[in-house]
Amino acid sequence: MKVALLAQCMYYPWNEGVKNNTLFLAKELKDKVDLEIISHKPYDEIGEDKNTKDLKINYLLSLSDNKFLQLWYFFLDGFKVLFFMLKKGINIISVQYLETSFLFPLFLLILFKKNIKIILTLYSTDELRIGYKKIFLKLFKNKFKKIIIISQYLRDEVRTLGFKDEDIEYIPLSYDKQRYCHLADFEKRNKKTILFSAGIRKEAGSFFMVDLAKIMPDYHFIFTLRQFNKKSEDELSLLMSYIEQKKVKNIEIRRNILNMEEILGEVGCLVLPLQDIHIKMLIPVALLEAMARGTICFVSDLPNLKLLVNDEQNAVIFQRDNILDLKNKIIRYIVNSSIGKSAHLFGKNFIDYPTIAQKYFYLFQAL
Repeated sequence: MKVALLAQCMYYPWNEGVKNNTLFLAKELKDKVDLEIISHKPYDEIGEDKNTKDLKINYLLSLSDNKFLQLWYFFLDGFKVLFFMLKKGINIISVQYLETSFLFPLFLLILFKKNIKIILTLYSTDELRIGYKKIFLKLFKNKFKKIIIISQYLRDEVRTLGFKDEDIEYIPLSYDKQRYCHLADFEKRNKKTILFSAGIRKEAGSFFMVDLAKIMPDYHFIFTLRQFNKKSEDELSLLMSYIEQKKVKNIEIRRNILNMEEILGEVGCLVLPLQDIHIKMLIPVALLEAMARGTICFVSDLPNLKLLVNDEQNAVIFQRDNILDLKNKIIRYIVNSSIGKSAHLFGKNFIDYPTIAQKYFYLFQAL
């Protein structure tokens, strides 16, 4: 069975949720189907990457900060994908995240490859709130044989586009269990250290965390932030300016962390103060990784997060716009080892990638 996986930026560094999920899924699927991955070219040349060993990745898509050049790529790459699919004789394509640059290739495949069958994995409401994406899905609804959602929160959103329940399949993403699923020693944790690892954007709660650090001067805050592109660097500059403006001295910023599992085993807790549900991931991988290590996690009361964890059992939920609520709960629960143990069990029992890949395989077979 030949299957194409349409995926974002499948190259190092592997520190972004959609990419990580696609990588682990592909590693499991490659032994079940004849898998070809179609992805974006790296900005720079990359050396040998052990993560992609034995994976067939075809860098047919291009990205540019130049709007006119990106528009050219948008159309040119669509034909590249079409010719590739025709040459390889692939009739099933699994789309990981509804990226804008995927729309024209999908349009051409629908137009010129009548027997194409598309499975779309949706990661967030962010993909569905953009008008032209909603129109695209409604227009070509019959070509999307299955819509996979990583969170049950997305089900109603997908229904509004005209898809029926039988068209929707819930398959959550997971995390690297081999790396993270080890319960850290609670007694060795620094109960005065708070980790923030949700992203630079204000919607991810970065500014909120600065405000929290200001009113908790006795605690040390670690912000682990990744370096990705110019936009993220601009957002970091805004964050740094805000830290200076607030005169906060107890924040340490670390970039592109390679030993996150060690940090998660050392800190007192992880805070995910997500402020906006319209973000790229409805299941934050950082949350799953932290819980697997037995790290006490404080998460905002967004509905997708409330669907995932049990308050005051395996995590602690706080009012996302109430900084005092979070402060008081951290002081109260950061010393509660039973929450950490329950979090570890949650992470340990969470779905793994062999199971996820098997679910995808059954869907491919049904087509």
